[in-house]
Amino acid sequence: MPDFTVTVEARVDEAVRLRQQLKDSVPGAEKVTMTDMLMRACALALRKFPEVNTSWVEGRFQRKRDINIGLAVPPSKGLGLLVPVVHDVDHKDLIQISIESRQVIERARSGRPGEHDLSGGTFSISNLGMYGVDEFVAIINPPESAILAVGAIKDVPVIEDGRVVPGKVMRMTLTVDHRVFYGQTAAQFMAEVKRLIENPVALVVPAG
Repeated sequence: MPDFTVTVEARVDEAVRLRQQLKDSVPGAEKVTMTDMLMRACALALRKFPEVNTSWVEGRFQRKRDINIGLAVPPSKGLGLLVPVVHDVDHKDLIQISIESRQVIERARSGRPGEHDLSGGTFSISNLGMYGVDEFVAIINPPESAILAVGAIKDVPVIEDGRVVPGKVMRMTLTVDHRVFYGQTAAQFMAEVKRLIENPVALVVPAG
């Protein structure tokens, strides 16, 4: 598979702040994670750039209407790498995404996945940030055409209005099947994900 990668660095101060506000004030939001927020951001970006939500199957393009996001999770009980899937992510709010992602991961790790828990993915996310990994390249899960690799949130000095201030940054790398779409689309998609995670109020707007 001919592939390529695109990496961006995002300021996530507002996302971290919003996540804490949700935990403190919204019932059911106590376990919302950064991965949940990224799932919502990616779902909205996939709506805007449907070329990314396309599969390569037997030499043909298959553009998917549904936005089903797989989550690469560490092996458990000798099961190997698992990619449980949350279906129709673009039609779910953050709390629904958080609840369903925990449920499908728990079922998959227990060896008792539901009928659709490990199938139907159209895009995947792999987050190794919790292990202190700054940046990495993830391998595409066929027949999907892209996967997002997410690194750790780091406290670093940043320039803001000409001043050096403390900031929180996170690096994200998109691996792309070059047969399906090209660099410009990948760059535009990543710019949209970056915009959404840096301005996360859009992530809590009710799902449509």
